[in-house]
Amino acid sequence: MAASATQSGPPPMPLSSPGWLDIVRHRVRGFRVQYLLVVQHHAIPAKTRLVAPVSPSLPRDVDVLAPPVLIDGAEFRVRLLDMTAVPIALLGETVLSLAAERDTVLDAIDVILHGYPVGRPH
Repeated sequence: MAASATQSGPPPMPLSSPGWLDIVRHRVRGFRVQYLLVVQHHAIPAKTRLVAPVSPSLPRDVDVLAPPVLIDGAEFRVRLLDMTAVPIALLGETVLSLAAERDTVLDAIDVILHGYPVGRPH
């Protein structure tokens, strides 16, 4: 199930204060993607945030590892296998929150860390 970006909620968060599961614009050099998903909780004190790139869909995407998301009517994928830490100061405004899709994101992270299917004996 894809989430969709809408502007019918509170105004975007100020720069440099992204929340958990927010999709943000960024100013990170070398990232060819326009958006990042913040996967590190904002209550964790750090100068960086763990993020996953959000890029256009590809024909062979697997939903469990690259959950779909709609931004301005276009389908993108959250590339959880490509998570990395970036300085908070380089994260821009929030364009969408995936808080309502938290189970989808956490399931993907579980698969990455614990294997597929989750809970399967070795």
